[in-house]
Amino acid sequence: MKTLSLSPVTVLFALLLGVLLQTTMAAAADVVGTTTLELQDKATGRKVTTELWFKVASDARIEWFSPRPPMRSIPIVRNADPQPPLRKQPLVVISHGNWGSRFSQGWLALELVKSGYVVLSTSHPGTDGDDQSIAGRYRLWDRSRDVSFALDEVLKHAKWAALIDENRIGFVGHSFGGWTGVSLAGGRYDPVRQRTFCDKAPKKDFYCDGTLKDDIAGVAAQDAGDSFRDGRIKAFYIMASGPGQGFTADSLRSISVPFVVDTAQFDEILDPASNSTNLVKQIPSAREVVRPVGHFAYVPECRWLIGPVLTKFAGLPLCDDPSGVDRMLVHKQMASEIVAFFDKNLAGPE
Repeated sequence: MKTLSLSPVTVLFALLLGVLLQTTMAAAADVVGTTTLELQDKATGRKVTTELWFKVASDARIEWFSPRPPMRSIPIVRNADPQPPLRKQPLVVISHGNWGSRFSQGWLALELVKSGYVVLSTSHPGTDGDDQSIAGRYRLWDRSRDVSFALDEVLKHAKWAALIDENRIGFVGHSFGGWTGVSLAGGRYDPVRQRTFCDKAPKKDFYCDGTLKDDIAGVAAQDAGDSFRDGRIKAFYIMASGPGQGFTADSLRSISVPFVVDTAQFDEILDPASNSTNLVKQIPSAREVVRPVGHFAYVPECRWLIGPVLTKFAGLPLCDDPSGVDRMLVHKQMASEIVAFFDKNLAGPE
């Protein structure tokens, strides 16, 4: 019997081909799809446009999608049907910040889906990039209602409920979205207390300086102090969050679920000490991660050149990161940490 002799070049080529095929197959198995749900909350009159993110068949057609011209695109299959899972999957809700959208943390949604999660990202009328109002900035508790309503609708829909383990739900929020997380965890909010803090603060951050100029006369707030706790959500990860001074101390002390506050050390919008760090000190179960980034490190990467130019022209600091910060690397590290947090705290039965 003859012995097959292979040259070193052939062996190297075969090894590289094998690695390439494995990478291609892995990438094909991790195709992420989304579908848009136009939800109308009749109780509040709010239209809560929601995006559901999930794995789809590997041969689905991917498009590179960007919700805003300055932001880099992400690879997703839009208007897709989910790939039937072997078992129900945990769900993570994502809530965007002011001027954001349901795609603002798309970089994170992609990694969560690839790691075995379904993601639900809500929009919030009044604080959305396409829908701004004084009432929206003042009545932040409407955002908490948006999330609970969207959860209700998805979990009672047979097609979507079949994907989701309703006993394993987590939450991620950025900026106002972080505020929403505190509220859903049990924090009760007094907007008058918040406004008083801003009024008396010797050095006003971007939020305080801006909202003090809002004319809130006629904006109803009788329901502000209600509890919007949603017990279905078992773990929270909030990022560069605020405003945090309007929550009552007793309500913050009552929060006992796993809770991480990711503080932007160089936050130029919400003062980190009086917002994120202040929340950590009052929530018994909270753990703080201090990250040497600015407020917008948690939103999509910007397109080279056109991103900084357009955002500077529009007067928005979306693309401005502190010196030495690589937003792509920040996202990669954060996604890994957030997935690990939910893997631990939303663990299902063995």
